[in-house]
Amino acid sequence: MDKEVKSVRYIGDVHGKYRQYRKIIKEVDASIQVGDMGVGFYSFPHRDPQANPPHDLMVQHNARFIRGNHDNPAVCKNQTQWIPDGYYDPATGTMFIGGADSIDKALRIKDYSWWDDEELDYSTLNKLVDSYEDYKPRIMVTHDAPYLIAAEVIRPMLMQHYAKFEATRTRQAFQQMFQLHQPELWIFGHYHVSFDHTINGTRFICLAELEYKDIEL
Repeated sequence: MDKEVKSVRYIGDVHGKYRQYRKIIKEVDASIQVGDMGVGFYSFPHRDPQANPPHDLMVQHNARFIRGNHDNPAVCKNQTQWIPDGYYDPATGTMFIGGADSIDKALRIKDYSWWDDEELDYSTLNKLVDSYEDYKPRIMVTHDAPYLIAAEVIRPMLMQHYAKFEATRTRQAFQQMFQLHQPELWIFGHYHVSFDHTINGTRFICLAELEYKDIEL
């Protein structure tokens, strides 16, 4: 974090709904959005007329975000409030990793509404597994979730959308991380459902679209 804070507001997928997002971040001193902000994604019919997130407001309120599969990775890298994949904040013991696989990419347009690098490549993910084992973070903030959490807990809630559930490289890497070390808290989005349960000592929170939770640090 850019400044010392006592709590952080974690925000679910925004999908370009920046008017609602502005209201959410105005209420707190610090927030982190867990991906699918809608940066560089131009297919949302409900997109706010302002094409990019409200950067001045985000800087003022220490509002940061990771990328999801509804964010253009190249455009995210040019956003001052974007948290790079694999970044570790020693002050809070938090590690951040964005990206996920799009199950509906066949219905999208390559390099317009989905991108080849929406997931990190195997080499990068393997390096992040090593970093995770070294850091042993207290908090994980990701867009997707470990495979077994997604498959055994989230999938039954979304059976009609996930009849075939794949062990993507991101889910596999996160599952490997969770087996190596169980953080106190793991927060993610992506699935558009609200979920808050403790599994093997780790509190897993899945945030639905524009849902938020304030977490004491």
